[in-house]
Amino acid sequence: MTNSLQQPGINFAPGAGLPGGGATPAPIHDIVGPVPFFSGPLWVIVAVLLAVALAGGLLWWFAGWKKAVKPTPRESALRELAKLRASLSAGSDHDFGVGVSDVLRRFLGEALGLAAPRQTTEEFLESLRGSLRFVPAEQEALAEFLHRSDYLKYAQGEAGLEQREALIVAAESFVTSGGTPPASPAETGSAVAVPPPVPPVIPERKEAA
Repeated sequence: MTNSLQQPGINFAPGAGLPGGGATPAPIHDIVGPVPFFSGPLWVIVAVLLAVALAGGLLWWFAGWKKAVKPTPRESALRELAKLRASLSAGSDHDFGVGVSDVLRRFLGEALGLAAPRQTTEEFLESLRGSLRFVPAEQEALAEFLHRSDYLKYAQGEAGLEQREALIVAAESFVTSGGTPPASPAETGSAVAVPPPVPPVIPERKEAA
């Protein structure tokens, strides 16, 4: 029986076809050492690593600092009211009414968790009935402020510099001293300073021709 590994004209015997019948070993090459990742002086590598670490540290510090200095709702509201005071005589009465009302409503929503930004004036005032968040005198002052600003926003009302300043003062009073419900009924008289009333708008009397 013929061996399956043997084919005509091909000899698979070791050392076949070589002089002396011996196998020639394959040449052994020298083992190459590890190739360095950085090719350059050591001080350059150290400088690059230090620069990368310093840049990462600065980015981390800046991100933490920026997050730490985020203004509170009270600070944001007072800043917006200061802008309105700085341009007290600028803009229409409608725009001023919208601006001063939005500042206080946004503060009531962000700082106190009230639904003032999403509710109408009547809905918001109704939601305060029976609440200890504001004493009755404060609720009356808040209602006066909202009705005055609505008068400018929706009824094409007019407001002089005195009326505008009074609305800003009223909003600042709620922002600076509001936000903490009284701990007991005995403290309801001194929880929040009631803002001053807004002077009414007296129309100018036209002289008869």
